[in-house]
Amino acid sequence: MKKLTTLLVLLVVTSGLCQLPNLDLNQFPLSTYLEAENNFPGGKILNSDYYTVSDDLGLLSFIRKDSDIADIDIVARYVYYKKDSLILELINEWDVANHNKKINNKKDLEFRKNMLSFYLRGEKAMIASMGEGTVEGNIPLEINDSTAYYKSTVWNLENTLVKLSITMSNNYNKQTEEFPIHKFVVSMRATNITDRPTYKTKQLIKRDRKEIPNIEHPIVSGKDPIYIGCEKSVDKGVCLRNSVRKRILKELEVENVVIENATLKVRFRVEIDGSITPFERDIKSNNKKLQTIALQTIIGLPKMIPAYSKKMDQNVTAGNIFYLVIKDGKIANLE
Repeated sequence: MKKLTTLLVLLVVTSGLCQLPNLDLNQFPLSTYLEAENNFPGGKILNSDYYTVSDDLGLLSFIRKDSDIADIDIVARYVYYKKDSLILELINEWDVANHNKKINNKKDLEFRKNMLSFYLRGEKAMIASMGEGTVEGNIPLEINDSTAYYKSTVWNLENTLVKLSITMSNNYNKQTEEFPIHKFVVSMRATNITDRPTYKTKQLIKRDRKEIPNIEHPIVSGKDPIYIGCEKSVDKGVCLRNSVRKRILKELEVENVVIENATLKVRFRVEIDGSITPFERDIKSNNKKLQTIALQTIIGLPKMIPAYSKKMDQNVTAGNIFYLVIKDGKIANLE
């Protein structure tokens, strides 16, 4: 496990890539990688708009909280063969579009310089450990708020193809579907798997990206999502949490489950479109039946009015984490 965790840390370029000539992605089974993801704050992405180029391939994505680049976390993606879970590609990306899905999402010069600086540190570390790779594209000598460029470096190791790339553009043209992009990627693709289909495409995953009305034409609300029935509440956040607590208790009654005393941790995210994403790993209780029903309840929550950011002038995702305490069969911690 320690070696695997080290590999994952290497992939996020925090300590540089080292001793990789014999790297084999399938030295560990997929299940071990997924277990190691628990070492990182974040969680599994349940409603990704990415998909694989073949039905033979599966995709699992995780978000890892990170502070190397402001307002961007790492997204780790595992592309694997469904037949036997052999890993074909492991991708780590820092992508503005993963966190702010506005189509015309331009970034200022300070952000662009910070992202480039982070990329250059990663590039330096990887060259130091693997030597010069095959380079495509270049980075201009002068960077301003409109400079567009792409650069990638590929290292063809014995068992693995390692690729580092950065794409930066503030260009926007809706007619030609050219949108701003600020993306830094480190990927590793296994080249030693035999008896499998050969995928000629450079990219094994694609994205079904569409305009989201609540971003392009936001619903001006408040900092907290609004649960149905909480529209006139003074504190929308308190109303939301209490409503979810009551809904879970109601589901217990419907299921004919009697729980006298228990504590439940609840965590979910209200997306930009008002839909709900539960964090299954963080919905926990000392009562397993309560935990199961709570997860089902969160999955079935109705759409909400999403949170709104005045600074960004758009609707944004908003996380919720709180507890439900049951004593003598009743909610003991209503706010």
